[in-house]
Amino acid sequence: MLPGSNRLHLLFALVLATRLFAACQDPADQNPASELQEPEASESHISGNEYANREVLVDTEWVLANHADPAVRLIDVSSSLEVYNEGRLPHAGYVQWKKDLVNADNPVEGQILTADEFSKLMSRLGVRKDHTVVLYDNADNLFAARAYWVLKYYRHEDARVYNGGRKKWLADGQELTTEAFAPVTSNYVAEKPHPEIATDWNYVVNSIDDPSVRFCDARRPTEYEGEELLSDRGGRIPGATNIEWTRSVREDGTFLEAHALAELYQEAGFTPDQEIITYCQTGVRGAHTWFVLSELLGYPRVRNYDGSWEEYGNRTDSPIQN
Repeated sequence: MLPGSNRLHLLFALVLATRLFAACQDPADQNPASELQEPEASESHISGNEYANREVLVDTEWVLANHADPAVRLIDVSSSLEVYNEGRLPHAGYVQWKKDLVNADNPVEGQILTADEFSKLMSRLGVRKDHTVVLYDNADNLFAARAYWVLKYYRHEDARVYNGGRKKWLADGQELTTEAFAPVTSNYVAEKPHPEIATDWNYVVNSIDDPSVRFCDARRPTEYEGEELLSDRGGRIPGATNIEWTRSVREDGTFLEAHALAELYQEAGFTPDQEIITYCQTGVRGAHTWFVLSELLGYPRVRNYDGSWEEYGNRTDSPIQN
């Protein structure tokens, strides 16, 4: 056994060595749990910078790596066939939204094309049920989001949007091609429609006085106020709030970050517990807002009113506020 003085010296040496060792350590190593702390949610319940469904957006790197994959179909939904012919992404087919994505027999009431028309369109483009369909345009994702909504209405499982489209492709230093692309046609058969993401005039009118339903008008403020007439009557659906679709995108054509999108809509009173009906003039801008709310922010009950103001504003029995 050590004498008492020696035991004290040994104890003092051990304490000193322990303190010196601790002082040499990285502060983060002393509290490993600090790396796992999540940021506190704000009062608006914004959860961070992650989109609710990250996989629905692809970037330039993804397109470069996958455009030649036989399981992938790129579809250009730019504003005109002339734009497509001037140059497009490699292996991209073309959809003319004004012609291919609307009901040929009744282009006003029930804008969306029929299941049979959709089946023929997908077959012509060589799309199969197991294809990953990537949509892009030259209009800040506007027409791509509309086409995405159509694909989801007919329950195509894997549809995505190339975030920023042609504008982002060129900004990232890539070149467009004029090389012809002729896919092998398929035998696509549309699934039954998904009615929960769409709505009609009767549903809209019957929901005006429902406090659990909110209307998001994606048009220009001049249309919303009734100053700009694109139908027989001007104005808005009673109680509708105006957030023009362009406010959800950056100058480079890509969507705002998730927290910025959440702030934009939540500050206007749109919350996930509500049912939200989006609309515009023809259901295109409304589909873009539907994409933001439903797919990027994860709001569970969002419907796009496809007939929109082209139908609503031309009916004399539509309740209107202006």
